[in-house]
Amino acid sequence: MEREKWKEFAAERSCELVENGMRVGLGSGTTVQKIVMALSRKKPKAKFVAASHSTENLARKLGLELISLDESPDLDLVLDGADEIDPDFNALKGKGGALTREKILCHAAERVVFVVDRAKLVRALEGAVPVEVLPFALAFARRRLEEMGGKPRLREVRGSPFITDNGNYILDTDFGRIREPDKMEEKINRIAGVLENGIFPKAADEIVVGCEEGAVEVGSRKQFLALLRSFRLKGEGKDCRGS
Repeated sequence: MEREKWKEFAAERSCELVENGMRVGLGSGTTVQKIVMALSRKKPKAKFVAASHSTENLARKLGLELISLDESPDLDLVLDGADEIDPDFNALKGKGGALTREKILCHAAERVVFVVDRAKLVRALEGAVPVEVLPFALAFARRRLEEMGGKPRLREVRGSPFITDNGNYILDTDFGRIREPDKMEEKINRIAGVLENGIFPKAADEIVVGCEEGAVEVGSRKQFLALLRSFRLKGEGKDCRGS
């Protein structure tokens, strides 16, 4: 419950970045759901592009004005969550399965802001990397990922493969600690049949972090490390990821 409050703090703060007339991309996931709810209360005169069907459905239900990327291929701002983010603003994303569309929105935006609770801050990325693959290439891509030293696992829901909004599968692939995220992202994407993966190298311009006291905007490695140290001190040396 505490982390849900941190997400709410971060979501509320991130909505302050949305100005009238903006074209804003919205990612996917639980934090983005809170952002959408906060936006529906603020009611900015902005237009929104959703990265997933779930975000689109919620935004439409709550009265946000939606447009497509075809209508506006250039965005002013993207607000999105992250599963992990390091001091250089490299991020791991894709637990919700919308990683390909989220990455497209990030590339289309002038400014990218990741909105997270403090448990998502890490010194180095090391979670499993979601890899979106064409169903036709599943076995081939799995073998290539294993040859790279990864341990791929097909994401399933109730015993059946999880299907992305693009109609593809996800291989959640554990590589251990990712020391060079940009090179790892590029190497994975060179595998034939891979559409995209969840490593977002230096994708964010800044981060909004929710914590016990509210939310703080972080725009540099120095600020990130100072914040991380403060959280570790409060946690008596525990890793700030939480559980």
